[in-house]
Amino acid sequence: MPSSKWSRTLRAAVSQPDPAAHALLLRDSQQVTRTHFLAAAVHLGLLEALKTPAPVAELAERLGITRTEQFRIFLELGVSVGELAVSSRVSGTAAAPGTYALKGRRARALVGRNGGVLRALLEEQTAYHATVYHELPETLRGGELGDHLPRYAGVIAESSRIAEGVISGYVRGAVSEAEGGHVLDVGCGSGVYLRAASARPGSTGTGLDLQPAAVELAQRNLRRWSLDDRFGVRQGDVREAELDGPYDVILLLNNIYYFAPEERPDLFRTLRGALREGGRLVLVSMFHDSNPTALNLDLILACTQGCYALTTPARLEPELREAGFRRIRTDQLVSGQSLYAIQAG
Repeated sequence: MPSSKWSRTLRAAVSQPDPAAHALLLRDSQQVTRTHFLAAAVHLGLLEALKTPAPVAELAERLGITRTEQFRIFLELGVSVGELAVSSRVSGTAAAPGTYALKGRRARALVGRNGGVLRALLEEQTAYHATVYHELPETLRGGELGDHLPRYAGVIAESSRIAEGVISGYVRGAVSEAEGGHVLDVGCGSGVYLRAASARPGSTGTGLDLQPAAVELAQRNLRRWSLDDRFGVRQGDVREAELDGPYDVILLLNNIYYFAPEERPDLFRTLRGALREGGRLVLVSMFHDSNPTALNLDLILACTQGCYALTTPARLEPELREAGFRRIRTDQLVSGQSLYAIQAG
């Protein structure tokens, strides 16, 4: 009697040297496929186009598609991984057969309110991180560290905003508790944390960033938020720039790993000298830990030119004390993750 398809499948599975590992890797490969699909769909503009359901022909025309057979396979893949739907009726509204729409929560989120941050996070993982891992054998055997920052600096800056809500809340609290409201944001990026500092009535300050593009972005944002009369931004390297102080609060957020360990004591002395008596330094970062998120970031940084492996609060504390800070407090910002804030007064 012929075997059923289920018995054939079972025999094929158990014939593997390690059936459980075989099944796990197949499951993992499906998640990788989903991630590749979403990354390509973002770059193609497909997810944005499907904010309004559309048939294949219309999508192809709007997106400049000429290889229609491959495009149809790509759309079928999106349906297969659960990120797209294809139906003659979409969201209760009559639609032509073969009409595609967004379905999966990931696909919807990538074009949602926080989509820019999520798209950058996806790009960082599928491009920057993937490149580091692809080059890792050569790197570990003595090859040069990857010069990735010039290419991915904008992506990194945007994806780092994934923790913006938590960090902004902490900054608002730190600035409101300070004796005064004059703030310096070192490595200010988009200026979003100057915006958080502005929650204290009458607060003023300066953003400093090494990248001219970041300075222009922060200036535009401050004008858009009607804060340019209270906060200014200038280009410069904190290790060389004249810091107009004294400040009540200095912010050093998500960038301590851009300073070599031997540079940190001088950096902290420079920042201490720019604080008024009673002022505070607020440092936020992911720190070295045994969880996969922290170790992945640690490896990526350690393999990138201009970046350094993650440190720990315990290693920073004596460096801060050596620089003249006395009151040092460490707060965990996200439960189960090694995202910490250090306030040094």
